[in-house]
Amino acid sequence: MKGRRLTMPLKVVNVAKEAARLTEPFSLIELAYVDYFAVDVFVCYGAVVWHKHIDQDELFFVQSGVMSLETEWGNLKLGPGELAVVPKGVEHRSSSSLWSIVLLFQAKALADRGNGDRRIFALKGERQIEKVSVSAEAARLLDYFEPSDLAYLDDFVVRLSLCHGESHWHKHDGRDEFLFVQEGVVELGTEDETVSVRAGEMTVVPRGTIHRLAPGDGAVVMLLERQVPISGGR
Repeated sequence: MKGRRLTMPLKVVNVAKEAARLTEPFSLIELAYVDYFAVDVFVCYGAVVWHKHIDQDELFFVQSGVMSLETEWGNLKLGPGELAVVPKGVEHRSSSSLWSIVLLFQAKALADRGNGDRRIFALKGERQIEKVSVSAEAARLLDYFEPSDLAYLDDFVVRLSLCHGESHWHKHDGRDEFLFVQEGVVELGTEDETVSVRAGEMTVVPRGTIHRLAPGDGAVVMLLERQVPISGGR
């Protein structure tokens, strides 16, 4: 259409199909890129050596199977639909006796931070690793299209939204938006196309793209996006 910039086609990625390509535990396939953040999938089977990341947080989300997450701040066992954040600088290792599919959220480049702004984020409090159940958090949501924060990592936030009916048309000029459908089906519309994103699938809406969600009978959606600074701090 003359006078209107065409948007990039939306790419819908099915986690199970991509994970089926994996033959070696702990090798990564990049599924999505959100600004400088990547969402990868890997198979957790066996164990990796103890290690830590000085410059980045990591978020682990179990899609299927079970994963043990051992850290110097405590140990967790994550099942399907559960996640945990390991802050930068914390030694950890992951392991599983089952062939388990895990999503990994991590920065691929360093954020632009000034001196003294290298904050470590944990889910609640400090010096502890806690797991979050997506289904349990979804059960607490009362309003449609009013996201609740699940976790922080670097200067990104993972949010959970209960969707029903249609959202309003909107866009994000300064950031991309990642959507992962945990339950249900979402019809994601832009000015140029409409795509179906089903449970276990994800897509990225590029910055500046006008879009809306039409989940019909309802859906639970995880969002990953760069945090917008709030005057006066959080």
